[in-house]
Amino acid sequence: MDDSAADHEFNPRTASPALNRAMSDLAKKSGRPESEFLDIRLGDAYHLARETYGADMPEFWKVWNSWNDAPEDPAPWGDL
Repeated sequence: MDDSAADHEFNPRTASPALNRAMSDLAKKSGRPESEFLDIRLGDAYHLARETYGADMPEFWKVWNSWNDAPEDPAPWGDL
């Protein structure tokens, strides 16, 4: 089973302050109650953020996506 960051579920008790803020802002901007976001997959939250914010997507979600899209394998060191 693939355990990517996108598959992690949002839990406000264990989430970072930045993630809690991003989810709260997304709830307000999307017009949904914050209770709907409990246990949402972070990948689904990202897609909702992309739909909700469009070109005005907050930096948090841009960075989250760049981390999520990063390759799992370390880059080769090359000639040292």
